[in-house]
Amino acid sequence: MNLAAVDKRIVFDDEGEPLEVVIPYRHFLELAEAYGFDLEVDEQRELREALADSAADRRSAFVSEDAVGG
Repeated sequence: MNLAAVDKRIVFDDEGEPLEVVIPYRHFLELAEAYGFDLEVDEQRELREALADSAADRRSAFVSEDAVGG
């Protein structure tokens, strides 16, 4: 999701500093899923580990799609 494309309303405090951002609920759900906010703590940890394995090209950390029935 391109954050620049998200419809948003920025709320400012009395000094003109940004205070909060209001976005449509559907965009919130998309962001939550895209960034893993909807995952449990252990699922977030597993995802971070998988991303690190992928970035380090540790192919042995993964199983083939055929092995998992996909």
